This record gives sequence, structure tokens and C-alpha cells, in this order.
Amino acid sequence: MESNRVTARAGSLDQRLRVPDVMNFPGAHLGLSWGMLGAEDVGDVTALDERCRPVDRPSTLRRLEVIAPILGLAPTAHRYEVLGGRDSQGELRAVGVVGLMAGADSEHVCTIEAFVDPTWRGRGIGRALIDWQDGRARQLISEDGRDLPVSIESRVVSHLTERRRLLAAAGFSPHRTIEYLVRTVDGSEGPSPIVAAKLEAAGVSLIPFDPSLNEEVRTVFNRSQSLSLGGRLMPAEDFARRADEIDPALSYVAVTDSDRIVVGFLLARVENGDYGHESWIEYLAIERGWRNRGIADALMSEHLRRCNEQSIPQTGISIDTNLNETSKSWVTRWDFFPRSTDIVYAIEM
Repeated sequence: MESNRVTARAGSLDQRLRVPDVMNFPGAHLGLSWGMLGAEDVGDVTALDERCRPVDRPSTLRRLEVIAPILGLAPTAHRYEVLGGRDSQGELRAVGVVGLMAGADSEHVCTIEAFVDPTWRGRGIGRALIDWQDGRARQLISEDGRDLPVSIESRVVSHLTERRRLLAAAGFSPHRTIEYLVRTVDGSEGPSPIVAAKLEAAGVSLIPFDPSLNEEVRTVFNRSQSLSLGGRLMPAEDFARRADEIDPALSYVAVTDSDRIVVGFLLARVENGDYGHESWIEYLAIERGWRNRGIADALMSEHLRRCNEQSIPQTGISIDTNLNETSKSWVTRWDFFPRSTDIVYAIEM
């Protein structure tokens, strides 16, 4: 007698990933010789990035502080692999980065990024890099072995329509947007009596940021991330490295008056890039139980006052709009306006 019982089982991590056994480098027919890049290639990578900037007009610069950990020149808990393509003269013409993010406890997150010399575009190099990066990302996730949801992501500036087309053709879909907003700093910036009164009523004071507070600040940051980005936490060594860029003169930490517990912070750095001399707010977070008490307003007010004192004409911040519309609304209330937008494309499994 035949059984009518239906049997089924959940697919394993490798079955969901469809991991390729071997990932070959892009073909020689593209005109480039391929190899993995490391610390000794940092000069060539930064030179290629500088050639790409006028065409790509990126929302944020690939500063040396960002490139260094990717090439193994600075400590990081993330795992990076960097593929480079050189022409017959040895000039670096294309770079593809794959990064397996540490600290993402509820899902595997792998990021891919590529930049190709403008004079070498339109030859199929971009698509070949995406195919290699996608396959290598799946291999890295498989090596990790934890049976978690998967997100392979690539961030692209919204005006780079060809890059967006390539990602879509490779199976990536628009997932969320990141807006870069800026605000002009003028001579009217100063302490607000209303903001000061709210801060006093909350029993909170602002103190300048100091690296000795790194771990306390990182703890608050990670708690806020777990609420908005599904547990994508910042490892200690990566936060410490990023904190080295923070300008204490523009950055403040909110602590309780009674027991000096950190309940919020605004950390900013100074940048001299394509948009001139400006401040950029890297981190802004308030502990969940201390929100809506005027602490964020106090931090922003003090930051703008210090920017004005130091003759910094503009400050900016990035907002993940799909995950944090409340923050965007608050930032807009402070007269920030959009300068550029990145779209995060993803393959989710």
C-alpha cells in the first residue's frame, strides 16, 4: 500500500547558496592579468580610485583609512579579499573587493565593491568582476558554516545607471537606500535655552569625546544597531580604528549626571575632499530608554556651535532611510538637505 505522507526538509546552507566548487579569475580576453592584491598594492589602488572619482562622483571618498584594513594595513575583524586586474604595462585598471562582515550574528552579510578605470569601461570587466565576487562571497559564507540567512550586498551611487544595470542583470535587487545629507553652518549657531533646559531636566550632561570611552560608546552603538540593522554589530578593533579619525573638538558624549553612564553620543570627523572643508557625522545614537528627551538635539546643537567656532562651513550625515525614517525626519528638521543617494543592491537567501 502506498503512503500519502508528504516528506520535506529544509535546504542546507550550501544548498541555498549553490556554492561554486572553483572560482576562476575573469578571462584573459578582457585584456587584463588578474591577481590578488595586498598591502604592497595600496599606492596603485589609491591611484586608480583617484582616476575614478571625477566620473563616479562617489557619495563618500575611499579614504586611506578605509582602504587600509581592506588591504591588510590596519586591524579589522572583517575578512576581505581583493582582486586586481593589470594591463600589459602593469598598470592597475580594475579592483574588486569581497568582504565578509564580522559581528553580524543573525545573518551572513557579504559586501562587494568594484571600480574600473574609466578608459577601460564598456568591455565586460564590470560584469566579470561581479560574477567572480558573487561566487567568492558564497564560498566565504560557506566556509563560515553557520546556517543563517544570507545577504550579499553592493552599494552604488544612484546616478551610476550602468553599474545598477549590471547588478540587476547578475540577480541583485534594490534593497534599501542610504541618503547623504548636508547642512550649511552659519554664524547664528549657538546654545539654545530650550535645549539646555531639556538636557537639565533629563539629568544629562555633554562631555567631549575621548578615546578612553571607546568601549562604552561602542556598546551603545551596537545596541542601537541591533534595533535598526538586524544585529550588525561593530567589532572592537574596527570601532577603535574608526574612532582614531574622530575629532574630539566636534564630538560629544551624553552621560547621566548621577552615575556618568553613557546614554548617547555624536562623533564627527573633518574631511577635506571633493566638497571642500567639511565635518562629517560618523556616529549618532541615543540609548533606547533615553530617547525623546532632547539629548539628540543637544548633541547636534553643540556640534554645530563647535563647527561654527572652527570655521567649518558645512557638516553632513548619512541616513539609512528604509530602516530609519524617524532619524531622517529629525535630521531634516535640523535643515539638512540631500546631497547624494546610494542604493544598496542585494541577493538575499
